[in-house]
Amino acid sequence: MVNILSKIKSVYFSFFPNKPHKLAKKVYGVYAYSFDDEDLLKQSFTHTSAIDYETQTKVDSYERLEFLGDAVIEMIVTRFLFEQFADAKEGELTQMRAKLVNRTTLASISRGLHFGQFLLLGKSGENDNLRNSSSILCDIYESFIGALYLDGGFKAAQDFTYQTLLSKHKRLLPAAEIQNYKGKLLEYCQQHNMDMPKFVTTHEEGPAHGKYFEISVMVGKDWYGTGSGTTKKAASQRAARQALSTLGDSD
Repeated sequence: MVNILSKIKSVYFSFFPNKPHKLAKKVYGVYAYSFDDEDLLKQSFTHTSAIDYETQTKVDSYERLEFLGDAVIEMIVTRFLFEQFADAKEGELTQMRAKLVNRTTLASISRGLHFGQFLLLGKSGENDNLRNSSSILCDIYESFIGALYLDGGFKAAQDFTYQTLLSKHKRLLPAAEIQNYKGKLLEYCQQHNMDMPKFVTTHEEGPAHGKYFEISVMVGKDWYGTGSGTTKKAASQRAARQALSTLGDSD
């Protein structure tokens, strides 16, 4: 009887291929993107516990899409950071990327999108309360991006990643380039009745289109820090950060 019903459904959807799945409607309510291939969408939310091994295999779960999505996210985030923080060194960019794509961050975003409610689980998965598992929520965030990439290309995946993750980068990144160390240094000097800091360009070289600056910061008659960079702003921030460390306020 079950096989007969499955065949009837298969024939029905062959005549009405554009009829949206219930899952597609639910996901569209959270993120307004219409999949051309709704089977990809369904697969991106299918846990292995929901696999019917009589007609499916483990590759029909979200795991392969998760693998793809993980690589796509890393590429999108890497490119964003490379363009957004032109003066950041390779090590700094690596640290920022690690903060943005760690599993805790991605699980939190997935939970905010209510992705757990869309997860297709078998009985064992429901019993294990996988809808609230941070590990699973991270997985399906990645698998959804993998599905977006296959269905709509790089831009579709990029738009979703920016809207849900990268638009929050200032809150998620406690990095040197994000924080206003010049402002913190000024505040520190005011609180401790010190002279206001002075930033002095101590070295400058290179052509107009490729300048390199070295800036030192003085408080009173003493030098407290030096920073370098391809812009005066970046060099000043690094100098202020070093000055705060010297003064004992490196938070």
